[in-house]
Amino acid sequence: MLASLDLSPAPSLSSSLMQELESALSSGSVDRRTEMLHRVTDLFIDNAEQLSDNQTTLFDNVMTRLIGHIETRTLAELSSRLAPIPNAPAEVIRSFAFDDAIAVSGPVLSQSERLTDKDLIEIASTKSQAHLSQIAVRPRLSEAVTDSLVDHGDLHVATEVAGNNGARFSKWGMSKLVIMADGNDRLTETIGIRSDIPPHLFHQLLAQATEIARDKMLARLGPDAIGPMREILADIAAQLGPTTVTKRAYAEAQRVVHSLSQDTELTKRRLVEFAGGNRIAELVAALSVLSGVTVQQIDRLLHAPSVYGTMILCKALGLDWPVAEAIVRVRATQGRAPSSDLEEARKEYPELSVPSAQRLLRFWRVRQTVTPVDPAQQSRAFAPQSRASA
Repeated sequence: MLASLDLSPAPSLSSSLMQELESALSSGSVDRRTEMLHRVTDLFIDNAEQLSDNQTTLFDNVMTRLIGHIETRTLAELSSRLAPIPNAPAEVIRSFAFDDAIAVSGPVLSQSERLTDKDLIEIASTKSQAHLSQIAVRPRLSEAVTDSLVDHGDLHVATEVAGNNGARFSKWGMSKLVIMADGNDRLTETIGIRSDIPPHLFHQLLAQATEIARDKMLARLGPDAIGPMREILADIAAQLGPTTVTKRAYAEAQRVVHSLSQDTELTKRRLVEFAGGNRIAELVAALSVLSGVTVQQIDRLLHAPSVYGTMILCKALGLDWPVAEAIVRVRATQGRAPSSDLEEARKEYPELSVPSAQRLLRFWRVRQTVTPVDPAQQSRAFAPQSRASA
């Protein structure tokens, strides 16, 4: 019987297991296969620490043959038992990870060391948000995996991975998180307490934060941080400044641009003309018409501390770099962006993924019911004499 097997020589293990396996499979009984699977799993777990790679592979082959047509409840139980074991059967773990039932996939997605980054990225791009949520809480996550989670995940997934101290983010992954946090207090606060958020993205996070979220982040600061925070708030206030474009100007620009809206290519060509002539109202209105995003949101993207939102917008619209460059230059002419923005954008723009940019564009469209912040009011809110200095 399996329980009495000597685990030292792999050949005898193989011979004994295969005899009982063939008997269980040939019987056609689900109950018999389930019983056999439990016994094999017990045997593996009891001896996992001393098994060689070859013996583990043998268990993997046996268990893989048995798990077909086994009920979900049994698979979920086995998944929970195998997930924490470092040398768990790799193919069995992978089978569980791709299972549509989250009761089966969840334990291994959140714990198993057997899953590779390639596995996790494939699951993040093809499975449900519940699967992504389980991946988001793994003890360690590479930049490649968090990029995929942020790219394909909803706000819940974004918040889970942002709150994971074992997660590492690329600069683009963190930039996407900050963009998604616009209008969402919980995600804003979660990102705000990360130690690895770059200063320019922290500025953007504060600039777009609601007063409630901003106050909660500031409340976590100790006395020694108040001075530096005053400088950050003053810098944000200077960047935001009072808008030079009036509502009336935007309304007139929208009337002008809507006359072109039936010709998308003509509208795209006019972008360079609007940008080169520093005709901000027409530029914003044209980008709004092309993207389906509100004028207020486009205005905020152009004037945000980070250039990433502008780049995402341009990439989502399929704009070539010369057109995107003209738009990025507008940020500098408005005094809202450092000179390094253009060089950074020129280098990184070709690497941005169009599908990824378009997913963020859809995200902006969905959240358009959020009331936009008036730039002048936002500037006053960030004055150094605000609550931050209290």
